Amino acid sequence: MRFLCPIMLLMTSAERVRKLLDRGVVIPAPEQVWLATDVAIESLMPGCVLHPGTRIEGRGTFLSPGSEIGTAGPATVRDCVLGHNAKLGSGLFEGTVLLDDASFGPCGHARAGTLFEEGASAAHAVGTKQTVLLAFATFGSNINCCDVLLSGGTGPQDHSEIGSGFIHLNYTPQGPTGDKATPSLFGDVPRGVWLRERRIFLGGVGGVVGPAQVGFGTVLAAGSVWRRDRGEGTLALAERLPEREVAFNPEQQSRPLQKLVANARYIGNLCALRAFYSEVRASLAAGDAVRTRVVHAAMALLADSVQERVKQLDRWVQGLATEGEAAAVRAAWPALRVELSSVEVAQAPAHLRAECEGQHGSVLAWLRVLPDTALAAGREWLAASVDARVEAAQRAG
Repeated sequence: MRFLCPIMLLMTSAERVRKLLDRGVVIPAPEQVWLATDVAIESLMPGCVLHPGTRIEGRGTFLSPGSEIGTAGPATVRDCVLGHNAKLGSGLFEGTVLLDDASFGPCGHARAGTLFEEGASAAHAVGTKQTVLLAFATFGSNINCCDVLLSGGTGPQDHSEIGSGFIHLNYTPQGPTGDKATPSLFGDVPRGVWLRERRIFLGGVGGVVGPAQVGFGTVLAAGSVWRRDRGEGTLALAERLPEREVAFNPEQQSRPLQKLVANARYIGNLCALRAFYSEVRASLAAGDAVRTRVVHAAMALLADSVQERVKQLDRWVQGLATEGEAAAVRAAWPALRVELSSVEVAQAPAHLRAECEGQHGSVLAWLRVLPDTALAAGREWLAASVDARVEAAQRAG
Protein backbone atom coordinates (compact mmCIF):
# COMPACT_ATOMS: atom_id res chain seq x y z
CA MET A 1 0.00 0.00 0.00
CA ARG A 2 1.27 3.47 -0.88
CA PHE A 3 1.52 5.87 2.07
CA LEU A 4 1.44 9.58 1.37
CA CYS A 5 4.03 11.85 2.93
CA PRO A 6 2.58 13.75 5.96
CA ILE A 7 4.01 16.97 4.53
CA MET A 8 2.04 16.44 1.31
CA LEU A 9 -1.14 15.92 3.33
CA LEU A 10 -0.68 19.31 4.97
CA MET A 11 -0.15 21.15 1.70
CA THR A 12 -3.02 23.14 0.20
CA SER A 13 -4.43 22.17 -3.19
CA ALA A 14 -2.70 25.21 -4.72
CA GLU A 15 0.64 24.06 -3.32
CA ARG A 16 0.13 20.56 -4.70
CA VAL A 17 -0.76 22.01 -8.09
CA ARG A 18 2.47 24.01 -7.99
CA LYS A 19 4.35 20.76 -7.37
CA LEU A 20 2.73 19.32 -10.49
CA LEU A 21 3.80 22.33 -12.55
CA ASP A 22 7.33 21.93 -11.28
CA ARG A 23 7.44 18.31 -12.46
CA GLY A 24 6.19 19.16 -15.96
CA VAL A 25 2.45 18.62 -15.78
CA VAL A 26 0.70 21.04 -18.15
CA ILE A 27 -1.90 23.18 -16.33
CA PRO A 28 -3.04 26.20 -18.37
CA ALA A 29 -5.08 27.68 -15.48
CA PRO A 30 -3.60 26.45 -12.17
CA GLU A 31 -6.12 28.37 -10.09
CA GLN A 32 -8.95 26.33 -11.69
CA VAL A 33 -7.55 22.89 -10.84
CA TRP A 34 -8.19 21.08 -7.54
CA LEU A 35 -6.07 18.19 -6.28
CA ALA A 36 -7.17 16.03 -3.32
CA THR A 37 -4.73 15.12 -0.56
CA ASP A 38 -4.89 11.41 -1.41
CA VAL A 39 -3.53 11.89 -4.94
CA ALA A 40 0.12 10.86 -5.35
CA ILE A 41 1.98 13.70 -7.07
CA GLU A 42 4.36 11.23 -8.73
CA SER A 43 1.39 9.44 -10.37
CA LEU A 44 0.64 12.43 -12.60
CA MET A 45 3.35 12.13 -15.21
CA PRO A 46 5.12 15.03 -16.92
CA GLY A 47 3.31 15.95 -20.13
CA CYS A 48 -0.20 15.12 -18.97
CA VAL A 49 -2.65 18.03 -19.23
CA LEU A 50 -5.15 19.27 -16.65
CA HIS A 51 -7.54 21.73 -18.27
CA PRO A 52 -9.55 24.35 -16.31
CA GLY A 53 -12.23 22.83 -14.12
CA THR A 54 -10.30 19.61 -13.43
CA ARG A 55 -10.76 17.88 -10.08
CA ILE A 56 -8.46 14.94 -9.30
CA GLU A 57 -9.12 12.49 -6.45
CA GLY A 58 -8.00 9.04 -5.33
CA ARG A 59 -4.66 7.42 -4.66
CA GLY A 60 -5.36 5.04 -7.55
CA THR A 61 -5.28 7.85 -10.12
CA PHE A 62 -2.46 7.64 -12.68
CA LEU A 63 -2.08 9.86 -15.75
CA SER A 64 0.39 8.96 -18.51
CA PRO A 65 2.27 11.54 -20.60
CA GLY A 66 0.02 13.16 -23.18
CA SER A 67 -3.23 12.24 -21.41
CA GLU A 68 -5.72 15.08 -20.94
CA ILE A 69 -8.46 15.79 -18.43
CA GLY A 70 -11.30 18.24 -19.10
CA THR A 71 -10.90 18.77 -22.84
CA ALA A 72 -14.58 19.77 -23.10
CA GLY A 73 -15.40 21.23 -19.69
CA PRO A 74 -15.23 20.52 -15.96
CA ALA A 75 -14.22 16.96 -15.10
CA THR A 76 -13.94 15.02 -11.85
CA VAL A 77 -11.54 12.07 -11.99
CA ARG A 78 -11.45 9.59 -9.12
CA ASP A 79 -9.15 6.55 -9.06
CA CYS A 80 -8.76 6.48 -12.85
CA VAL A 81 -5.79 5.33 -14.94
CA LEU A 82 -5.12 6.84 -18.37
CA GLY A 83 -2.62 5.67 -20.97
CA HIS A 84 -0.67 7.85 -23.38
CA ASN A 85 -2.83 10.48 -25.12
CA ALA A 86 -6.07 9.23 -23.55
CA LYS A 87 -8.65 12.00 -23.10
CA LEU A 88 -11.60 12.67 -20.82
CA GLY A 89 -13.96 15.42 -22.02
CA SER A 90 -16.13 16.42 -19.07
CA GLY A 91 -18.23 14.75 -16.41
CA LEU A 92 -17.54 12.24 -13.64
CA PHE A 93 -15.13 9.33 -14.05
CA GLU A 94 -14.51 6.74 -11.33
CA GLY A 95 -12.56 3.48 -11.34
CA THR A 96 -12.00 3.74 -15.08
CA VAL A 97 -9.01 2.63 -17.20
CA LEU A 98 -8.37 4.09 -20.66
CA LEU A 99 -5.50 2.73 -22.74
CA ASP A 100 -3.51 4.75 -25.26
CA ASP A 101 -5.54 7.14 -27.46
CA ALA A 102 -8.88 6.13 -25.93
CA SER A 103 -11.35 8.94 -25.26
CA PHE A 104 -14.56 9.77 -23.42
CA GLY A 105 -16.52 12.81 -24.61
CA PRO A 106 -18.42 15.63 -22.90
CA CYS A 107 -20.98 15.03 -20.13
CA GLY A 108 -19.71 11.51 -19.51
CA HIS A 109 -20.33 9.29 -16.50
CA ALA A 110 -17.97 6.33 -16.32
CA ARG A 111 -18.21 4.17 -13.20
CA ALA A 112 -16.18 1.29 -11.81
CA GLY A 113 -15.28 -1.45 -14.26
CA THR A 114 -15.12 0.78 -17.35
CA LEU A 115 -12.20 -0.25 -19.59
CA PHE A 116 -11.53 1.29 -23.00
CA GLU A 117 -8.70 -0.22 -25.03
CA GLU A 118 -6.59 1.60 -27.62
CA GLY A 119 -8.57 4.06 -29.70
CA ALA A 120 -11.91 3.10 -28.16
CA SER A 121 -14.20 6.08 -27.71
CA ALA A 122 -17.50 7.45 -26.46
CA ALA A 123 -19.15 10.62 -27.75
CA HIS A 124 -21.23 12.96 -25.55
CA ALA A 125 -23.64 12.06 -22.74
CA VAL A 126 -22.59 8.41 -22.34
CA GLY A 127 -22.95 6.42 -19.13
CA THR A 128 -20.99 3.22 -18.48
CA LYS A 129 -20.36 0.77 -15.64
CA GLN A 130 -18.70 -2.64 -15.80
CA THR A 131 -18.26 -1.99 -19.52
CA VAL A 132 -15.35 -3.14 -21.70
CA LEU A 133 -14.61 -1.79 -25.17
CA LEU A 134 -11.87 -3.61 -27.02
CA ALA A 135 -9.57 -1.65 -29.31
CA PHE A 136 -11.26 0.94 -31.57
CA ALA A 137 -14.83 0.06 -30.50
CA THR A 138 -17.04 3.14 -30.43
CA PHE A 139 -20.10 4.49 -28.63
CA GLY A 140 -22.25 7.21 -30.18
CA SER A 141 -24.05 9.81 -28.03
CA ASN A 142 -26.80 9.64 -25.41
CA ILE A 143 -26.06 6.04 -24.50
CA ASN A 144 -26.47 4.09 -21.26
CA CYS A 145 -24.45 0.92 -21.60
CA CYS A 146 -23.62 -0.95 -18.39
CA ASP A 147 -22.52 -4.59 -17.99
CA VAL A 148 -21.41 -5.21 -21.57
CA LEU A 149 -18.34 -6.20 -23.56
CA LEU A 150 -17.98 -4.99 -27.16
CA SER A 151 -15.39 -6.27 -29.63
CA GLY A 152 -15.03 -6.73 -33.37
CA GLY A 153 -13.33 -4.96 -36.26
CA THR A 154 -9.74 -4.66 -37.37
CA GLY A 155 -8.72 -1.01 -36.89
CA PRO A 156 -9.69 2.64 -36.57
CA GLN A 157 -11.64 2.64 -39.85
CA ASP A 158 -13.21 -0.79 -39.33
CA HIS A 159 -14.59 -1.03 -35.81
CA SER A 160 -17.66 -2.16 -33.90
CA GLU A 161 -20.06 0.58 -32.93
CA ILE A 162 -23.16 1.24 -30.87
CA GLY A 163 -25.39 3.97 -32.26
CA SER A 164 -26.72 7.04 -30.48
CA GLY A 165 -29.71 6.67 -28.19
CA PHE A 166 -28.95 3.03 -27.33
CA ILE A 167 -29.48 1.46 -23.90
CA HIS A 168 -28.43 -1.88 -22.49
CA LEU A 169 -31.28 -2.94 -20.21
CA ASN A 170 -29.37 -4.62 -17.40
CA TYR A 171 -32.01 -5.02 -14.70
CA THR A 172 -34.83 -7.52 -14.42
CA PRO A 173 -37.75 -7.17 -11.97
CA GLN A 174 -38.00 -10.95 -11.54
CA GLY A 175 -37.09 -12.43 -8.16
CA PRO A 176 -37.72 -11.01 -4.68
CA THR A 177 -35.74 -7.82 -5.30
CA GLY A 178 -34.86 -8.01 -9.00
CA ASP A 179 -31.32 -8.58 -10.16
CA LYS A 180 -28.51 -7.47 -12.44
CA ALA A 181 -27.16 -10.87 -13.41
CA THR A 182 -27.61 -9.66 -16.98
CA PRO A 183 -24.26 -9.00 -18.74
CA SER A 184 -24.24 -9.07 -22.55
CA LEU A 185 -21.53 -10.05 -25.01
CA PHE A 186 -21.30 -8.23 -28.33
CA GLY A 187 -18.58 -10.26 -30.01
CA ASP A 188 -16.16 -11.97 -27.64
CA VAL A 189 -12.59 -11.95 -26.35
CA PRO A 190 -11.05 -15.22 -27.67
CA ARG A 191 -11.55 -14.05 -31.27
CA GLY A 192 -12.09 -10.30 -30.96
CA VAL A 193 -8.91 -9.46 -29.07
CA TRP A 194 -6.75 -10.31 -32.11
CA LEU A 195 -8.42 -7.65 -34.31
CA ARG A 196 -9.27 -10.04 -37.14
CA GLU A 197 -13.07 -10.28 -36.90
CA ARG A 198 -15.92 -8.52 -38.70
CA ARG A 199 -17.34 -5.47 -36.97
CA ILE A 200 -20.68 -5.34 -35.15
CA PHE A 201 -23.18 -2.49 -35.37
CA LEU A 202 -26.02 -2.00 -32.89
CA GLY A 203 -28.41 0.61 -34.25
CA GLY A 204 -29.39 3.63 -32.21
CA VAL A 205 -32.71 4.60 -30.60
CA GLY A 206 -33.01 1.03 -29.37
CA GLY A 207 -31.60 -1.39 -26.87
CA VAL A 208 -30.77 -4.93 -25.81
CA VAL A 209 -32.27 -6.77 -22.85
CA GLY A 210 -29.47 -8.62 -21.08
CA PRO A 211 -28.13 -11.17 -20.82
CA ALA A 212 -27.72 -11.47 -24.58
CA GLN A 213 -25.07 -12.39 -27.14
CA VAL A 214 -24.54 -10.90 -30.60
CA GLY A 215 -22.09 -12.45 -33.05
CA PHE A 216 -19.43 -10.85 -35.21
CA GLY A 217 -20.57 -9.27 -38.45
CA THR A 218 -24.13 -8.74 -37.26
CA VAL A 219 -26.17 -5.54 -37.56
CA LEU A 220 -29.18 -4.80 -35.38
CA ALA A 221 -31.31 -2.21 -37.16
CA ALA A 222 -32.13 1.01 -35.33
CA GLY A 223 -35.32 1.53 -33.41
CA SER A 224 -35.93 -1.87 -31.78
CA VAL A 225 -35.44 -3.43 -28.37
CA TRP A 226 -33.77 -6.82 -28.83
CA ARG A 227 -34.39 -9.73 -26.45
CA ARG A 228 -32.87 -12.75 -28.21
CA ASP A 229 -29.33 -13.83 -28.97
CA ARG A 230 -28.19 -13.14 -32.53
CA GLY A 231 -25.72 -15.18 -34.54
CA GLU A 232 -22.98 -14.02 -36.88
CA GLY A 233 -23.21 -12.20 -40.17
CA THR A 234 -26.90 -11.29 -40.04
CA LEU A 235 -28.96 -8.14 -40.52
CA ALA A 236 -31.81 -8.13 -37.99
CA LEU A 237 -34.51 -5.69 -39.05
CA ALA A 238 -37.02 -5.79 -36.21
CA GLU A 239 -38.03 -7.61 -33.08
CA ARG A 240 -41.47 -6.96 -31.66
CA LEU A 241 -43.54 -8.54 -28.94
CA PRO A 242 -47.23 -9.24 -29.51
CA GLU A 243 -49.55 -6.92 -27.63
CA ARG A 244 -50.92 -8.83 -24.64
CA GLU A 245 -51.27 -8.92 -20.87
CA VAL A 246 -50.35 -11.99 -18.81
CA ALA A 247 -50.20 -12.78 -15.12
CA PHE A 248 -46.88 -11.80 -13.55
CA ASN A 249 -45.33 -13.37 -10.48
CA PRO A 250 -42.31 -11.28 -9.43
CA GLU A 251 -41.05 -14.15 -7.24
CA GLN A 252 -40.56 -16.46 -10.21
CA GLN A 253 -37.29 -16.60 -12.18
CA SER A 254 -37.53 -17.92 -15.74
CA ARG A 255 -34.92 -20.13 -17.48
CA PRO A 256 -32.42 -20.14 -14.57
CA LEU A 257 -29.91 -22.50 -16.19
CA GLN A 258 -29.81 -20.45 -19.40
CA LYS A 259 -29.13 -17.31 -17.38
CA LEU A 260 -26.43 -19.02 -15.33
CA VAL A 261 -24.66 -20.22 -18.48
CA ALA A 262 -24.79 -16.73 -20.01
CA ASN A 263 -23.16 -15.28 -16.90
CA ALA A 264 -20.50 -17.99 -16.86
CA ARG A 265 -19.69 -17.25 -20.50
CA TYR A 266 -19.33 -13.55 -19.71
CA ILE A 267 -17.08 -14.26 -16.71
CA GLY A 268 -15.00 -16.57 -18.89
CA ASN A 269 -14.48 -13.74 -21.37
CA LEU A 270 -13.34 -11.39 -18.60
CA CYS A 271 -10.87 -14.03 -17.40
CA ALA A 272 -9.66 -14.58 -20.96
CA LEU A 273 -9.06 -10.85 -21.41
CA ARG A 274 -7.17 -10.65 -18.12
CA ALA A 275 -5.02 -13.59 -19.26
CA PHE A 276 -4.21 -11.75 -22.49
CA TYR A 277 -3.08 -8.77 -20.42
CA SER A 278 -1.02 -10.93 -18.10
CA GLU A 279 0.68 -13.04 -20.76
CA VAL A 280 0.90 -10.67 -23.73
CA ARG A 281 0.45 -7.03 -22.77
CA ALA A 282 2.56 -7.25 -19.61
CA SER A 283 5.36 -8.89 -21.57
CA LEU A 284 5.30 -6.24 -24.29
CA ALA A 285 5.24 -3.47 -21.65
CA ALA A 286 8.22 -4.86 -19.72
CA GLY A 287 10.84 -2.19 -19.07
CA ASP A 288 8.37 0.66 -19.54
CA ALA A 289 7.16 1.71 -16.09
CA VAL A 290 4.26 3.81 -17.44
CA ARG A 291 2.81 1.14 -19.72
CA THR A 292 3.32 -1.49 -17.04
CA ARG A 293 1.34 0.60 -14.55
CA VAL A 294 -1.56 0.91 -17.00
CA VAL A 295 -1.55 -2.81 -17.84
CA HIS A 296 -1.58 -3.78 -14.17
CA ALA A 297 -4.45 -1.35 -13.51
CA ALA A 298 -6.47 -3.00 -16.28
CA MET A 299 -5.72 -6.45 -14.86
CA ALA A 300 -6.93 -5.35 -11.43
CA LEU A 301 -10.07 -3.86 -12.97
CA LEU A 302 -10.85 -7.12 -14.77
CA ALA A 303 -10.33 -9.16 -11.61
CA ASP A 304 -12.70 -6.83 -9.75
CA SER A 305 -15.20 -7.12 -12.61
CA VAL A 306 -15.25 -10.91 -12.20
CA GLN A 307 -16.04 -10.49 -8.52
CA GLU A 308 -18.80 -8.02 -9.38
CA ARG A 309 -20.43 -10.58 -11.66
CA VAL A 310 -20.17 -13.26 -8.97
CA LYS A 311 -21.74 -10.85 -6.46
CA GLN A 312 -24.67 -10.25 -8.80
CA LEU A 313 -25.07 -14.01 -9.27
CA ASP A 314 -25.10 -14.44 -5.49
CA ARG A 315 -28.01 -12.05 -5.28
CA TRP A 316 -29.81 -13.76 -8.14
CA VAL A 317 -29.37 -17.29 -6.73
CA GLN A 318 -30.83 -16.23 -3.38
CA GLY A 319 -34.08 -15.42 -5.15
CA LEU A 320 -34.40 -18.72 -7.05
CA ALA A 321 -37.20 -21.17 -6.34
CA THR A 322 -36.53 -24.31 -4.32
CA GLU A 323 -37.90 -26.76 -6.85
CA GLY A 324 -37.21 -27.92 -10.40
CA GLU A 325 -34.35 -26.50 -12.45
CA ALA A 326 -33.98 -23.56 -10.08
CA ALA A 327 -33.37 -25.93 -7.16
CA ALA A 328 -30.62 -27.68 -9.12
CA VAL A 329 -28.92 -24.35 -9.81
CA ARG A 330 -29.18 -23.39 -6.14
CA ALA A 331 -27.62 -26.67 -5.06
CA ALA A 332 -24.74 -26.40 -7.54
CA TRP A 333 -24.00 -22.73 -6.84
CA PRO A 334 -21.64 -22.99 -3.80
CA ALA A 335 -19.12 -25.13 -5.69
CA LEU A 336 -19.64 -23.26 -8.97
CA ARG A 337 -19.16 -19.96 -7.18
CA VAL A 338 -15.65 -20.99 -6.17
CA GLU A 339 -14.82 -21.95 -9.76
CA LEU A 340 -16.21 -18.78 -11.29
CA SER A 341 -14.51 -16.55 -8.70
CA SER A 342 -11.07 -17.67 -9.81
CA VAL A 343 -9.48 -15.54 -12.54
CA GLU A 344 -6.71 -18.04 -13.15
CA VAL A 345 -6.20 -19.23 -16.73
CA ALA A 346 -3.72 -21.70 -18.19
CA GLN A 347 -0.40 -20.29 -19.37
CA ALA A 348 -0.27 -19.12 -22.96
CA PRO A 349 1.04 -21.60 -25.58
CA ALA A 350 4.82 -21.70 -25.82
CA HIS A 351 5.05 -20.40 -29.39
CA LEU A 352 2.73 -17.49 -28.54
CA ARG A 353 4.97 -16.58 -25.62
CA ALA A 354 7.94 -16.87 -27.95
CA GLU A 355 6.39 -14.20 -30.20
CA CYS A 356 6.42 -11.84 -27.19
CA GLU A 357 10.03 -12.47 -26.20
CA GLY A 358 12.25 -9.54 -26.99
CA GLN A 359 9.30 -7.50 -28.26
CA HIS A 360 8.38 -4.23 -26.59
CA GLY A 361 5.99 -1.39 -27.29
CA SER A 362 2.66 -1.28 -29.09
CA VAL A 363 0.36 -4.27 -28.83
CA LEU A 364 -1.34 -3.11 -32.03
CA ALA A 365 1.91 -3.24 -33.98
CA TRP A 366 2.64 -6.69 -32.54
CA LEU A 367 -0.80 -7.98 -33.54
CA ARG A 368 -0.38 -6.79 -37.13
CA VAL A 369 2.59 -9.11 -37.71
CA LEU A 370 1.54 -12.06 -35.54
CA PRO A 371 1.91 -15.32 -37.52
CA ASP A 372 -1.26 -17.29 -38.23
CA THR A 373 -0.01 -20.31 -36.28
CA ALA A 374 0.50 -18.24 -33.12
CA LEU A 375 -2.85 -16.52 -33.70
CA ALA A 376 -4.69 -19.85 -33.93
CA ALA A 377 -3.02 -21.12 -30.78
CA GLY A 378 -3.91 -17.90 -28.98
CA ARG A 379 -7.56 -18.22 -29.93
CA GLU A 380 -7.70 -21.81 -28.68
CA TRP A 381 -5.98 -20.84 -25.44
CA LEU A 382 -8.46 -18.07 -24.64
CA ALA A 383 -11.48 -20.06 -25.84
CA ALA A 384 -10.55 -22.86 -23.43
CA SER A 385 -10.89 -20.42 -20.55
CA VAL A 386 -14.42 -19.56 -21.61
CA ASP A 387 -15.43 -23.13 -22.41
CA ALA A 388 -14.30 -24.44 -19.01
CA ARG A 389 -16.55 -21.99 -17.18
CA VAL A 390 -19.51 -22.55 -19.50
CA GLU A 391 -19.24 -26.34 -19.11
CA ALA A 392 -19.09 -26.00 -15.32
CA ALA A 393 -22.29 -23.94 -15.39
CA GLN A 394 -24.05 -26.38 -17.72
CA ARG A 395 -23.39 -29.20 -15.26
CA ALA A 396 -25.51 -27.31 -12.73
CA GLY A 397 -28.58 -28.39 -14.65
